[in-house]
Amino acid sequence: MRKFLRIAFIVAGAVVLLGLLALLAAALIPFDPIRPETRNIPDQSPFKLDEKAGLYLADDGHELMVTWGSYGDLTMNDFHPLAGGDLVPASADEFTWKPYAAKEEYRVSFAHDAAGVVTGMRWHDAAGREHAAAKRPDPAYGQAEVRWRSDGVELVGLLLSPSAPGPWPGVVFVHGSGRSIRDYLYYLQTADFLARSGCAVLLPDKRGCGKSGGEWLTSTFADYARDALAGIDLLAATGGVDPERVGLVGVSQGGWVLPLAASLSEKVRFIVLSSGSATVLDDTMRYENECNLRDAGVPRWLLPLAAPAIAAQIRRNHGEFWKLNGRFDPLPYWLELKVPALVLNGEKDRNVPVRRSLAVLEEARRRNPGADITVKVFAGSGHGLEQGGQAGIRRDCLQLMADWIKSKTRTSADG
Repeated sequence: MRKFLRIAFIVAGAVVLLGLLALLAAALIPFDPIRPETRNIPDQSPFKLDEKAGLYLADDGHELMVTWGSYGDLTMNDFHPLAGGDLVPASADEFTWKPYAAKEEYRVSFAHDAAGVVTGMRWHDAAGREHAAAKRPDPAYGQAEVRWRSDGVELVGLLLSPSAPGPWPGVVFVHGSGRSIRDYLYYLQTADFLARSGCAVLLPDKRGCGKSGGEWLTSTFADYARDALAGIDLLAATGGVDPERVGLVGVSQGGWVLPLAASLSEKVRFIVLSSGSATVLDDTMRYENECNLRDAGVPRWLLPLAAPAIAAQIRRNHGEFWKLNGRFDPLPYWLELKVPALVLNGEKDRNVPVRRSLAVLEEARRRNPGADITVKVFAGSGHGLEQGGQAGIRRDCLQLMADWIKSKTRTSADG
């Protein structure tokens, strides 16, 4: 009888524990299937956005980037410190700037010269002080919104072309997970830095996001790789770009796509992973879940049981995407890699299992002795490769990226 009661007690305890885990999963990650984005891009042609895109020198010494946004408006961005927001038109010359991280809105007025050319803009800050910024006639790089196709899907993005004489190397950005657009400040900050360093940049809206067609929820990493290669073709055909010196920059989940894309085409001359992972996607998600559970105060002994419950809920929410990509393993593509790779990670990344990822790369080096893989882990930084709690990517990381690309794309003409 005692043995029966003991077994019954254990079974009941297991049932209760499983129930608690299910409740925990539902509480932390409620069942909320991700659905395709509803996009209604307005016609902004009456507001003459093209003439306003450019670099502006503000009266406080900051340089501001005004560019086309992913949803029809302009955006205005400052990279020192990192800040940005939508510029929503009220008329051809009057706009409202809506910073992403602030409740205030600012009225912005554009000015023209006698010939009708935009010369600058003015606005008032929250304290009522007036500010002015002159549009630079000699910007460090030019801007254009461009369109191209990948497997019948129209993609739209931002092209930055250095003002310095070419030919230049070039990079195509590959996005991170979920809905992802070119407006994200971390992308724009990196694109701005590379363009100022003499590198052409193509920063797209991810398929199914912003102005790009298609649907990311039903796409595979192979689809993303083909999108990246279509971007390579566009950039290689752009005047001033050296088609022999074009590569890929992948952010977070984009890191899985890069070695795959490099295996599909010799047009990819180098790859840069920024906070990417070399482990299987499911394994990376498991690590991220464990970190989130620890932050939520879940006891360590419960993590091996709780993490799978959370993971199952995330898979359900992502539906078809996880079925298509969840078990993607990048190692076979690292073993075939024939182009230089730069891998940048933060020591305290809570989204990517950095140690496990570096162990995979070490295995790739061992089994592919000719692989040219440079790894840098930044002490104190997390997934955003930030420094000292400041928003934005740390400058030494951006500088390393720019210098590494120059070193791997140097020609005899560079001396």
